[in-house]
Amino acid sequence: MCGGMQFKLRRPQVGGLGLLEAEDEVVRVLFPNPKAAIPMDEAGSAWLPWGRRSEQPGDWPEGGWARAESLAKTYWTRWEPEEILLRPERWMEKDPSRKSHWFDLDGAIRGVRLLKAPGTPIYVVTIPSPPDFMDIHPRMPEIMQG
Repeated sequence: MCGGMQFKLRRPQVGGLGLLEAEDEVVRVLFPNPKAAIPMDEAGSAWLPWGRRSEQPGDWPEGGWARAESLAKTYWTRWEPEEILLRPERWMEKDPSRKSHWFDLDGAIRGVRLLKAPGTPIYVVTIPSPPDFMDIHPRMPEIMQG
């Protein structure tokens, strides 16, 4: 499914005489964290919540994932989903024994942002896993090239 993502953010550095060269900062976002949020740009200047937790009040979807096959159904339309691309450098999933597996990403992860849900939460779009990934998890994020 995608239990976590790692982003490389480009943070501008300011010195005594002004702007210096940007510095990279690596940030890991893990879904189990109740405050998990996803950066919307490489500077990390805008963050949106990752899904909705069961303890959060509201009627928008619980969890942080949207099955690709369900997005064509009317269930999601009331929250006005907008397709976005998430650009972590790595993503993580836990296997049945709860061991973390990190995967480098060359491309982007398909996501949706719910424009009519409070806080405009982000959901990772998932697809059925290929046979060689089934030992880790039956679903995985939809990886987009480019």
